[in-house]
Amino acid sequence: MKTYKQGFALLLSSALLLSMSAAVSAEEEEIEYVPLQAEVLNPIGAASVWDVNSHSVLFKLRNGLVGKVTVGSTQYEIGNKTGSFPAAVILEGTTALIPEDDNFIKNVNLENASGNVLDIARQSKAKMFKVKADMETEPAEQSGDAADDPSVWVHPNHPEKSLIIGANKKASPGGIEAYNLNGQRVGSYGVGKMNNVDVRYNFKLNGQKVDIAASTNRTTNQINIFAIHPSTGVLTEVTGNNLASHMEEVYGFSLYQSQRSGKMYGLITGKDGEFEQWELFDNGSGKVDGKLVRELKLGSVTEGIVADDEYGKFYVAEENVAIWKFNAEPDGGLLPEARIDTVDGIRLTADVEGLAIYYAEDGKGYLIASSQGSNRYALYDREDGEYVTTFMVGDGNTIDGTSETDGIDVISYGLGNRYPNGFFITQDDTNTEPDGSVANQNYKVVAWEKIAKGSDDKLEMKGVDPRKMKKR
Repeated sequence: MKTYKQGFALLLSSALLLSMSAAVSAEEEEIEYVPLQAEVLNPIGAASVWDVNSHSVLFKLRNGLVGKVTVGSTQYEIGNKTGSFPAAVILEGTTALIPEDDNFIKNVNLENASGNVLDIARQSKAKMFKVKADMETEPAEQSGDAADDPSVWVHPNHPEKSLIIGANKKASPGGIEAYNLNGQRVGSYGVGKMNNVDVRYNFKLNGQKVDIAASTNRTTNQINIFAIHPSTGVLTEVTGNNLASHMEEVYGFSLYQSQRSGKMYGLITGKDGEFEQWELFDNGSGKVDGKLVRELKLGSVTEGIVADDEYGKFYVAEENVAIWKFNAEPDGGLLPEARIDTVDGIRLTADVEGLAIYYAEDGKGYLIASSQGSNRYALYDREDGEYVTTFMVGDGNTIDGTSETDGIDVISYGLGNRYPNGFFITQDDTNTEPDGSVANQNYKVVAWEKIAKGSDDKLEMKGVDPRKMKKR
């Protein structure tokens, strides 16, 4: 265990000196410090976040008890109990360090072992099947790590004219790229190094309801917003002046459209585990501005994030640790409600990257996670978090399989005769041509019915119109 030491003088009060009737000089002690999250909480399966406003680590033990440790204080809380460290908690960089204290560790471990309500389900042994892609997009125009995260825009009148909108991490020529359902590039928008992209519908702008695409821009460290033309699918930037993130470098992104308040939010993750929630609104000048309404910090790198608009939840992938479930409303608290699964090499292998929601009828459906380290995709029941199955996208005759996937998306709505049940789309890190040569990265598409029928437990196939979400 790595320790951190701090010397300090232990001064005895004059009252104690009198009572002892002797002069006692100050003596030096060494206090050993340990990282609270990395070496105390993470190994026992607790959830923890950094509260930016109170400069505290908040944690939730497996039995549901919530605790708090504050930088600069000697006091700690575990449920309704309090205790004291031998010295104040300190901050080294972005890491909270606690004085090594047997009583604190003992109490945490005892409470943590007394129950388990944090883990939403007892996940079963992994299952796996393979599918083959039905279509692939044109390769990115740049070599290297370019294509990252896709999203799907559904055309309001002609679903077969829907678009795949992808984020490109190379700044030129296109940071946002649009593809038709044949995989052909039909639009390129050079606005910076875009990381993750998402789409929502019926956003109120200029007195009208418009469809929007939004993305994190690593060049400007902000959110970029685009209005989507309802017939042509052409993107027009409508980014206002107040969407610059407070974190050092933006990373993952999801939109959240609340079925409770009707408001639209942008959810951002950062490379150091940061999270910001921005309320998005019409600024009265035909542009979209935002205000920061919630922020916190997980213990390590996070990227993948997705919101379930109907249930009012969002899921975030702490890449080497777990998938966490949070309340998506801005007043929904800072700690996760539950852990969906851990990154233990069984169902999920680091890094856990993209996340997506398959919306089925009557509130059913799935959370899908990209297990990058095993080139697989894990499905969890959207209602109770139970693990369902895992699939891979394998090599076909003309389209190769996927590997080391970053972003994913899924659409449950029918997109014409070719995709009557929607499809799953995934980024491919190593795009191999039929002759064995390696092309630039691209996206692979799998018709949903292949996945639904390929599983031992047949999956849901009745999707919903993304413009007609319901509060669950």
